[in-house]
Amino acid sequence: MRSKKVDLLKGPVVSSIVRLAIPIMAGSFLSLAYSLTDMFWVGRLGTQAVAAVGTGGLLMWVSDGILSIMRIGGQVHCGQSYGRGKIDEVRSYARESLRLAYLAAVFLFLAYFFAAGPIISIFNFNEAGTHNDSIVYLQVSSFGLFATFGSRILSSLLTTVGNSKSPFIANAMGLIANMILDPLMITSMNMGVFGAALATVIAQVIVLLILLVVAKKDEIFNNLQLFSHPVARDKLRAILRIGLPAGAQSLMRSTVTIVLSRMVVRFGDLSVAVQRFGSQVESISWLTADGFGSAVSAFVAQNYGAGQGKRMKKGYLSAALIVIIICIFTTSVLYFFAADITSLFLGEPAAIAGGRDYLQILSSSQILMGMEIITVAAFAALGQTRFTAIVSTIFIGSRIPLAAFLSSTSLGVNGIWWTMSITTNLVAVVVILAFIRYLKKLELEQLIDFS
Repeated sequence: MRSKKVDLLKGPVVSSIVRLAIPIMAGSFLSLAYSLTDMFWVGRLGTQAVAAVGTGGLLMWVSDGILSIMRIGGQVHCGQSYGRGKIDEVRSYARESLRLAYLAAVFLFLAYFFAAGPIISIFNFNEAGTHNDSIVYLQVSSFGLFATFGSRILSSLLTTVGNSKSPFIANAMGLIANMILDPLMITSMNMGVFGAALATVIAQVIVLLILLVVAKKDEIFNNLQLFSHPVARDKLRAILRIGLPAGAQSLMRSTVTIVLSRMVVRFGDLSVAVQRFGSQVESISWLTADGFGSAVSAFVAQNYGAGQGKRMKKGYLSAALIVIIICIFTTSVLYFFAADITSLFLGEPAAIAGGRDYLQILSSSQILMGMEIITVAAFAALGQTRFTAIVSTIFIGSRIPLAAFLSSTSLGVNGIWWTMSITTNLVAVVVILAFIRYLKKLELEQLIDFS
């Protein structure tokens, strides 16, 4: 039987990365399909429901920032240990990553379920219906955190050792379930926003169950002994050392997005719906680059651990070229077909015009955003997450005063969209230049051979 794992330490570089990245990308697009399926059916309920579901999704993004602490920390150390051939270390890091993830899921569930009202009130919605629907969606969605955290960690661990096909298959099964359940629960059973959230939770549970079966059959992750093995404190510290800066960066980004969302509310709930919709569509570039970013992270971590500097560098450059080509294409689609795409999901003329503006403005940052994602992933694979966290915090934090200024001009809400695009491009330029400099430093100090 042919192995599902891709050997990242030997063989053609480009084909290894592409073979690993394609299932990850496909899985990422399945995640987008989850959201767009919800958006499509919830859109039939009106812009208030779209804003509510989008807000709940935004708060789930906050939880993803916390999850990234364990995901990135575990992935980097597992990859480097796998490259050095130390399988027991891989198991140990995997075990502690999963433990931390489930512990975090417990605390987030308690916060989202029991404090949903105060949390949603932060957004200061103009309509009571939007406020109430957001609370319902958040509370129901919180039950899916355990499945989401478990499946995301397992997916990253399997990918790190070269198996990206199994996570894709699991997510495909979840999508099929979601596509069946959404129209059934939202419209046929007339459950509205509650049904949209419940359908997503059920789909997430299905994904986790499939991945648990896959892990049980894997020679590395089949017996992690989560509840019986003693805690490896040194591994926990190592995971947190790498993961905390990355998690702080993600949390900063999501926190600033929440603040910007409050600014958007001043322009009406329709603008909120446009932002939620637009961010889903615009994520086409982000998800594509993220797929290659995960592949680059695994590739760089393994080859860095194995001391194969030349192969590591070639892998990064090959992925960068592919991402640039893809993002040029998505930039063109978002700019020239913005109104057509928006009209598929939002019916009001004002909403279509707003969606067009959003997509066209954000299209100006897609190429550099893609480069930023894979570069940050490569930095993380080398154990360097602090610098990127600092850069991101500075520029993403600057979105708040810049958005406040630009939105007060004749640009209106479009000033907020321009703020997002401008700062994304600035972060990317700084991170890319810093990574090139860091590779030269590794070579000069003879820490790794690139020849």
